Amino acid sequence: MADAAITPSAAPSPLHPFDILSKLDQRVRERAPTVEASAQLSEIRGQLAARLGSWNLLFSMDDVAEIIPIPRNITRVPGVKRWLLGIANLRGRVISVSDLRDFVTDRPTVQSPGSQIVIFRVNEWDYGLLVDEIIGMRHFGPQHRLPSLDAVEESLRLYVVEAFWSDNQCWMVFNTRKLLAEPKFLNAAD
Repeated sequence: MADAAITPSAAPSPLHPFDILSKLDQRVRERAPTVEASAQLSEIRGQLAARLGSWNLLFSMDDVAEIIPIPRNITRVPGVKRWLLGIANLRGRVISVSDLRDFVTDRPTVQSPGSQIVIFRVNEWDYGLLVDEIIGMRHFGPQHRLPSLDAVEESLRLYVVEAFWSDNQCWMVFNTRKLLAEPKFLNAAD
């Protein structure tokens, strides 16, 4: 008689694939962060930090293709501005190498063993910008944001989109896309 208690109507019916997807969607929505939490997460910024003279610059990782040591063979191009150091071969690709500090301030960078080239790729072109050193990654939340760019040096302000204050230092987000679209930068002829 104990076997009589198990009837076909008591067995669970198989779930339709749509029902499975619907339950999965419901679970994902229950565990997803709220809009408020998502907005807060998007405010935290991970940027590549580099030193250029006395400046602490931040570059968006979306724009950075790679970081390389200064190439040994930079070919100088005649008839160009001093800040365009020349062109170099990077694994079969021709890159331009520019002294960012010299471009912005008319003061050339004194190269040191820590100097590096940050490569930015725009469409099919690679641009290398000389910096004094790579510091590493820095993350800033909204509490670190400076309310204005008044503290940013005038010659640099054109390329800085926002600034942060942390560890008693100003960290400036450098807009490489604006630089690489700047007619003055694109027309390096002397």
